[in-house]
Amino acid sequence: MVTCSNLKVKAYGKINLALDVVGKRDDGYHMLNTIMQSVSCYDLLDFTLSEGEGIEITCGLDSFPKGEDNIITKAYHAFADFTHIDFGCKITVTVEKNLPSQAGMGGGSADAAATLRALDFMFDTRLTDEQLCSIAVGLGADVPFCITGGTRLCQGVGEIMSRLPSPDCAFVIVKPDIGISTPEAFRKYDSITNPKRCNMDVLLRYIGGGKLFGICSNLFNVLEYAADCEEISHAAEQLKNSGALAAVMTGSGSAVFGVYPDLSAAQSAAEKLTDWSYKCVCQPVKQGWKFVY
Repeated sequence: MVTCSNLKVKAYGKINLALDVVGKRDDGYHMLNTIMQSVSCYDLLDFTLSEGEGIEITCGLDSFPKGEDNIITKAYHAFADFTHIDFGCKITVTVEKNLPSQAGMGGGSADAAATLRALDFMFDTRLTDEQLCSIAVGLGADVPFCITGGTRLCQGVGEIMSRLPSPDCAFVIVKPDIGISTPEAFRKYDSITNPKRCNMDVLLRYIGGGKLFGICSNLFNVLEYAADCEEISHAAEQLKNSGALAAVMTGSGSAVFGVYPDLSAAQSAAEKLTDWSYKCVCQPVKQGWKFVY
């Protein structure tokens, strides 16, 4: 049953308040201990049903992949395999791409999660969050988080999640012109000895108590230390000089976020940061997606 023939979805990006690697599985996947936070910057995906079959992706960015290797297409096929649904129509997805690639902001993962959410709603399959996450985990480590979003402790390869209270603050995110692929980031991590470790228990206590200064004192990303990148260090320094309480790389990089006590402080700081081709002022949001009617 089709509930609607057109649906727009905001696919919210994410940052990592903490990211630590705590092991490696036999299949090569790294075991993570990370706190992810959905933020209010987003890609906008417009789903339209029409006569025909298959899926077509359009985007104004020439560099955006539109074929079978696109994660939106992969999510479409994974959803069909799980539900055994016959769509009986053509699905066109028009993507307004705002989240940068190779930034550690989960742009591709957010698009995949938004696709699963949209297909579930438009075709009235009524899958549970657990079912959607079971599809999502095969698409990428961050996709299960983006299915739910908010503030969560994510463990395993990202599929074991615990909800946390969201911090009361604002962020400015900047991205250096360089990009860092996720495989490259983990290869660099594997090459270092005695990596620094996150004091996750302390950070979780500060998050639970809503203590922003304590949170900021314990932000951590082991992949930032592994990257040892001058551009990332410069971005963090710029954010701190603009008034950020703390600044750290998110995910596998190369985006860096600064934490500010409120939106006004973040907006004022962003006005001083003029050297960045990507810059975003945002706030925490409580889920990874939003339908726009």
